[in-house]
Amino acid sequence: MLPLDKITHTLAGAAIAAALLPWGVIPALLAVIVAAVVKELWDAQGHGTPDRIDALVTVAGGVLMASWLTLVS
Repeated sequence: MLPLDKITHTLAGAAIAAALLPWGVIPALLAVIVAAVVKELWDAQGHGTPDRIDALVTVAGGVLMASWLTLVS
């Protein structure tokens, strides 16, 4: 099973993508990427533990959600 931290990042990416998908796939995914990078930069400033895998799973959650919602709509 995935650690809770990775699940949370995946769900955050999915939520951002779902919320912004009405404005298009590109803006939604760009927002997910920006959120993932900014979160890890914030962590790197001493506010948490920076982890590139966290950013990756955040983006993966966004891509999966955008893909799913595009396919079913």
